[in-house]
Parts: sequence; structure tokens; C-alpha cells
Amino acid sequence: VLITPKMDTRGDWSQCEVQAVLGSGSRARVCADAIIERCGIPTQFPPAVMAQAEDISHMTVTPEDMAERLDLRDEPIFTIDSADAKDLDDAVSAHKTVDGYTLGVHIADVSHYVKAGTPIDNEAFIRGTSVYFADRVIPMLPEALSNGVCSLNAGTEKLTFSALMDFDFDGNMTGYRFEKTVINSKVRGVYSEVNEIFQGTATPDILEKYSPVMDSLMTAKELADILRNSGKSRGQMDLTSDETKFLLNEDGVCIDLLPRTQGISEELIEQLMVAANCAAAKASLDAEIPFLYRVHEKPNPDRVYELCDLFDRLGVKCSELKKGTPSTKDFAEVPDRVKGTSKESLVNQRILRTMDKARYDHRELGHFGLALGEYSHFTSPIRRYPDTSIHRILSDLVRGEDKGSIRKKYRTFAEESAVESSKNEVRAVTGERDAEDCYMAEYMRAHLGEHHTGVINGVTPKGIFVKLENNAEGFISLSDFENCDFEFDGEICHKCRRSGKTLMMGQELGIIIAGADVATGRIDFMPEEP
Repeated sequence: VLITPKMDTRGDWSQCEVQAVLGSGSRARVCADAIIERCGIPTQFPPAVMAQAEDISHMTVTPEDMAERLDLRDEPIFTIDSADAKDLDDAVSAHKTVDGYTLGVHIADVSHYVKAGTPIDNEAFIRGTSVYFADRVIPMLPEALSNGVCSLNAGTEKLTFSALMDFDFDGNMTGYRFEKTVINSKVRGVYSEVNEIFQGTATPDILEKYSPVMDSLMTAKELADILRNSGKSRGQMDLTSDETKFLLNEDGVCIDLLPRTQGISEELIEQLMVAANCAAAKASLDAEIPFLYRVHEKPNPDRVYELCDLFDRLGVKCSELKKGTPSTKDFAEVPDRVKGTSKESLVNQRILRTMDKARYDHRELGHFGLALGEYSHFTSPIRRYPDTSIHRILSDLVRGEDKGSIRKKYRTFAEESAVESSKNEVRAVTGERDAEDCYMAEYMRAHLGEHHTGVINGVTPKGIFVKLENNAEGFISLSDFENCDFEFDGEICHKCRRSGKTLMMGQELGIIIAGADVATGRIDFMPEEP
């Protein structure tokens, strides 16, 4: 139920008015509806936006467009996305050269269609990002753009903004330039299919499908491998965040939880997008123009101290984190020591919690997690407003507009877009995570009474949190352990004064699924041996 506070004639706010009845709180889909409303995530596009989107959807690549752009229609360009993706905003191509590699990252030229101050632009600024739920996507742009005219569908001429980069054989970027381009993607790639090619298990049909871009694809993989190794040598952190894929039935009910895995092709695209994002940041710094950067600052020393104390008590070696200012590489060393153990997920999670949250800023403050001095977001303008913002700024630079005019035109815009984009990202992430809790509870409710083994992931004065392999986390009250008088050490462990039994973070524990409340996302477990 959606309610709105209502003030009576005396100024009393104790009354309210029912605005809508959403449905039963026992359904995760209904709870997601309520979360969307609570977070204030816009779901309906205003009529003026839809009217403009309809006009734009009929636009085609004109001779005038071609005359002003670099023609890359004959290049072996391809996209790689999930099988169900419809908003294809990035495509790639790669060639070997005498000195190394050339890489093209070709991004949907959203700024060509979404002009500053128009209804669509104003709405995109308010939304800031597309929001992803288990059963739906709330797009930043109307589908006529995100899934239509801007989407880089194979076999069609599309307007793009390309980062064209040169690398030596060690993965060092030796040159870059940005060009307004027109492409014709040769293959609509799918992650699972490309992974099969790399694993040598692809069927003849798949090999035939990718034959027009096979050389480009294999060169891209070769370069991505070099870039990944270069990132590791820099100390780039490779922390898993235990993301979950929710499988729903035809009624929208969650019927399975699967940990999201990253294959070779997903890593390939990630590495190439990072390269383009770096090039965009370099371009702005070289030109000394206003910009939006994706920043990730060094963690607070007090939080690092607390992390070290936790790891010491868990028996996880972390001596390099105890020096004055630990580097990214120092943090990256620790998870490798617990890989494959019951503490792996816990250690990854705690390091992530220690880090500052990445955000957008008009100042370049570096990206600690990637161990990069300059970084931005250039590659997803269909779903992120910061990317659309810097496309607009870079477009003026590429057209040869005077840098002084660019500084005057975008200084305030860059600051405002960074602040608003960061705020809207937090709103989206909050809504997505709260909805995920509801879907997890919906799934677990169908498995009450089942026995599983999990890992103690958190300890509180009143009980413990246990995380299962499918990422579901449930609470066990201390009162559920019979004949135990627990003493809490204040952080990681309960110890029974009578039996010596311990409940420590990182410890495996057998549990029984005891309860799940969809509306709150709360899951309760019982110990197998009370």
C-alpha cells in the first residue's frame, strides 16, 4: 500500500491518504514495486519525452552524417553481450601492428540524438542511470533510443563515438584519438558463445557465425590478456562481490539463485572498456577541459586499521596493510592467501567494505581499486548519464571548438552532473539491493526445512549471520543453541562458557532454513545441532 501523509486543518500530520494498493507483500515482484516508489525511482517517461523519442526513432544515417564522420563500416567490428541484452552500446575491433596492437572501442553516439536541454536530456539527468531488477529494467532513455536507434545492432549502419588506441606488446597505451564514426557491426556476439570459442568447444554453427570477425576477436583476446596481466602487475584488485543471478518462472516468482560468474569473454570486454575509459580521462586532462571522472579514493586509515585487526583475529596474514599508506597492490595480495577456503568470500567482502565507494567527480582523484591515476566512464551512454555528459564535452573537443569556450560552457555542468549522477547511482543501487533481498527471501521460503552448510559471515551480540553458497544470508539467534551460555568477544566470535563451543566468522556451520519474510527480505536459520 502506498500512503501519503495528510495534514488536517489544525496542522496535524497524524492522518494519511491511501494512494495505491500494490498487492500482497508475500510476492517479491510486488515488494519491488514498493521499493521503486519508496526510493523515488522514476518509471514513467513524460509525454514530451516520449514524443521526442518517437521523432528520434525515425532518424537514419544521412549523407550529411557520413560526410562528417570516419567511415568504419568495412571494419571487422562486433559486439559481445548477454543473450537477452537489447541495449547494445559498445562494439570493438582489434588489429595487430608492427609495434603492437590497435584497438577500436566504438560507443553508441547518444549525444548526437540527446541534445542538451531537451526533454529527453532533462529526464536522463533526473534518472542518472538505468536500474536493473530481477524482473525488469527501468531504462534511463526511452526504449525507442536504448533498444532502437542507439543500439548497435548487427548489420545496420549506426552512428558511434570511437576511441581509437595504440598499444605496444606490453600493453602500454602509446597513442589515442577520438573520432565521430559510422559502423556496421558484423556480428551480434553472445558471451556464452564466445566463451565456447575460447575454450575450443564451439560448434561449427558458432564458428561460422563468428568467421567474419574471428581474426579481430582473437586479436582482441590477445590484447585483453596483456592488459589484464598489466593490471595485475600494477596491483589492480580483483575482488568478487558475490553478485547473484535470479531465475524467475513465468509468474515472476524466484525459483533459483545462481552466483554470477565471469567468463573469458566478459573479462575481455571489461579490459577493453577500461582502456577506453582511461583514454577518455587522458584526453580531458591533456586538453585541460572540464570533465567527469570515476574516482575511487584511498581508504580511510582508521578503517584499514580495523580491517587489519579483524584479519589478525581471523588468522589471515596482512602485514603489508599495516604500513603507513598501503598500496592497491598490498590489498590485492591478501585475498590470494585465502582463495578456495571458507574465508574467501568473507575476506573479499570485508576489503570491499573498507574501501571508499566509487563515485563521480569533476576533479581527477584517481581510481584506487584499479590502480589508475586517471579514469572516467565513456562506454555506456545509453544507461549512464555521466557517460552521456563526457560524450557531449568530448564531441565539442573533437569538432575543434575553442578550449576556452569549452571550459566556460561545461565547468558548471560537469560539477552538477557529477553530483547528481553520484546521488542517482546510490538511489539505484539501494533499490536494486533491497529488491534482491526480497527475491532471495521469496526463493528461500520455498525451501523451509532444508539442511545446508554455510559460512558465518557476521557476528552480533544477539546472534550470527550465515551465508550459503547461493549467496543467501540468514540470521541465527543465540537462543537457538541449546544449553549454551555464550560470551561475545565484541567483534568476531561467540564462545560458550560451558562447552567451549565457538561461533566464529569464517567458520562453516550446518543450518536449517527456518523462515523467510519476503516483505522485509529477512531470512532466518536454525543450527543443525542446537
